[in-house]
Amino acid sequence: MPYAFTVTEVFATVTTVATGATLLTIDINEAGTTIISTKITLDASEKTSRTAATAPVISDSSLANSAVMTIDIDAVGNTTTGKGLKVYIVGYQT
Repeated sequence: MPYAFTVTEVFATVTTVATGATLLTIDINEAGTTIISTKITLDASEKTSRTAATAPVISDSSLANSAVMTIDIDAVGNTTTGKGLKVYIVGYQT
């Protein structure tokens, strides 16, 4: 992180939708620890997580200056793999 940041929303989009029983699932970590207690999911055949049946839950909204952020893809879909993933961390500098 280039500066301290307060997270107000997280979401993801894809250009190619994932299909199958396994949902495309994404985690966001600050220094190796998740910042969302309910991970971001994209329902089968959906291009955005904003319409997911289960919304992500932010558990740590305060990101530290110079924090190392990582994005983990925990599942990609089991029939068609989701492609063109973009993850958004929305908020403001603190």
